[in-house]
Amino acid sequence: MIEIERTFLLNKFPKEIQTLRKDAIVQGYLSTGKQPLRIRKKGARFEMTKKLSLRQGDESAKEEINIPLTKKEFRMLWKLVVKYLEKTRYYYSLGGGLVAEIDVYRGKLKGLAVVEVEFKSVRQMNVFVPPKWFGRDVTQERWSSNAYLAGMSFKDIKKYIF
Repeated sequence: MIEIERTFLLNKFPKEIQTLRKDAIVQGYLSTGKQPLRIRKKGARFEMTKKLSLRQGDESAKEEINIPLTKKEFRMLWKLVVKYLEKTRYYYSLGGGLVAEIDVYRGKLKGLAVVEVEFKSVRQMNVFVPPKWFGRDVTQERWSSNAYLAGMSFKDIKKYIF
């Protein structure tokens, strides 16, 4: 599956944040480098994911390969995790079939909140005008990927935000 998305810092939470559907997410990385192997628990679902860059220097489009895992498989693989992160993801409808996924990080990254939007095409991504409550577009900033953020603290990344 091709994933086309943009990532923004969050300027302000939408007022209805507490009424939105949400998932608790814990994800760990079994390897490091530019295209690490990830396992994730999202709500009651478990999966392994590999993301492959489609164009060098462009983080907005990736090939995403997902493999469902059982809870037992996830627990066994978790023992091999070299770094991880925790977050709560809220789902906010933007209309037109677009959803803002608001990630509020927990644990060592508490204080960080970003919003991601997935698109059906590059054209749709290019014409997207973010709402005012979105902040700076950080899609192409290396530090904003979850693979980079895993194992970091808010103090480690604060210099990239402000």
